[in-house]
Amino acid sequence: MTSDPDHATAAATIAIPDAAAETAPAGGAMGPAAPSAIDRLVRLLKREPVLVVSLVYALVSAMGMWSHYWFYRRLDFPILEYLQGADLFVIGLRRPDYFLVVLAVLAFVRVSLVPVRWAARNPERARALAARHPWIRWVFLFPDDRKRWLVSGLSFETQLVLFGLVLSLQYLLVWSVLNANRVVEGRSDLPQVRLTLAGADAPVPGQARLLGTTSAYVLVWWPGPKQVEVFPVANLARIEQVRAPEGGQPAHDAELPADAAPGAEAADAGAAAPAAADAIQPAREGGPSR
Repeated sequence: MTSDPDHATAAATIAIPDAAAETAPAGGAMGPAAPSAIDRLVRLLKREPVLVVSLVYALVSAMGMWSHYWFYRRLDFPILEYLQGADLFVIGLRRPDYFLVVLAVLAFVRVSLVPVRWAARNPERARALAARHPWIRWVFLFPDDRKRWLVSGLSFETQLVLFGLVLSLQYLLVWSVLNANRVVEGRSDLPQVRLTLAGADAPVPGQARLLGTTSAYVLVWWPGPKQVEVFPVANLARIEQVRAPEGGQPAHDAELPADAAPGAEAADAGAAAPAAADAIQPAREGGPSR
């Protein structure tokens, strides 16, 4: 029995599309999508759990640096000029707020991905729910909906993480500026301190608010002139916290004479800051000693 070559070729041509149709994914998809950057990062962290500590540490330090910058910028003080390399690694560890912000971002991403992943595993049930409740499409975020408002070229997971980070940075910015405004307005709960310079018998006149410290400097706020003063650590012999009496009035207010003129307290604090600056000027010119 002889076969017709043309007939055999036509049969093969017809069989090829049939085989391709059997192996092609339903719905016209082109196969599984490539893993996103976040998926690859999660897989790496699962293989190397120690990197989780490094990643959280880096995020906490970055958020602490961001918060400090905006706080001192509101006080018109260039904090970056007084920070050293060691400060960049510990600046975010002095307050648990930054760690809580990082945990909030991770929890936000995790919770936001739960309905999206469920809709991807159960597309028929998800679309049935969306047909009865149109608002639920924003929760499931179907692939055709993502193309309408998500940035092209970035996966949904990556954009969700970036959105969480931007939202947390915006929160820290507003929170830092509000705290700085409280300092300027005299409503902050920063500790009041009395400073004694090295080699001095008496403390510096007036009381300041302790803003913070770095590896080489102590930063205080003078309420009278409303300015930040920097003291090298080597030039300070003592930092004493002054507690307010039970009535809530600061201790230095009670020490003022009864016939003191109005504004004497501000003048006292205003004179204290320049006097302290003159006292530590030689040390600033020579640089802090360790």
